[in-house]
Amino acid sequence: MGSHMDSIELFQNIKEESKIELEKILKIRKVSKKEILFYERDMVDKVYFIKEGKISLFKINESGERKIIFILPKGQMINDVFIDENKSSAVSCEAFENSTLLECSSKDFLKIMENDFTLTKNILNHMQNINRRLYRQLKNSISIRMDKKLAAKLYRMGREFGINKGEWTLINANLTITYIADMLGCKRETLSRSMKILQDENLVKIENKKMYIKKEELSSYFKST
Repeated sequence: MGSHMDSIELFQNIKEESKIELEKILKIRKVSKKEILFYERDMVDKVYFIKEGKISLFKINESGERKIIFILPKGQMINDVFIDENKSSAVSCEAFENSTLLECSSKDFLKIMENDFTLTKNILNHMQNINRRLYRQLKNSISIRMDKKLAAKLYRMGREFGINKGEWTLINANLTITYIADMLGCKRETLSRSMKILQDENLVKIENKKMYIKKEELSSYFKST
């Protein structure tokens, strides 16, 4: 099981005895693309980690449209560890692609955290990073043109899932126009117009349903006034 845990960022540099305890409690779970792990307001008494694949977190607004919050890559923890057992999830979660997870009960995981400050610190760092990303998203969602929001989102996706192809970076995730529109909380038509602007600027190209971006140029475009 040790090798199963090697890909999980939060388990770096923790005590050997914590690793042994984690081996006892972590179970492998396979999820298929679009399979729902839990919905918003569900009571979730498990903690999930991504061993392989990608997982998306989303919320449904009043109109019943989904807003994608994050696509999490392998090595990440999916949900919060609830110290209070009566807490419900703030988001819904589904498999973005066929994925392999590690899961265990929150209660068991908390016991290991109690005896290992490095693990606790790793969890706090992870939550801090998630908060930072949420603050950035919030800033980007306030009065910024949609083409700039899109540039910022594609730059981020390029950093997380990019494969360097020389001048271009391939985003190694199956992103449709509809899905990106859900991520940015806008209509598909609005997104298509913004995508055309970035394509006309030669910052994005789509070939054989694969999306390529010029990463640094997108970053400059987003930051320009």
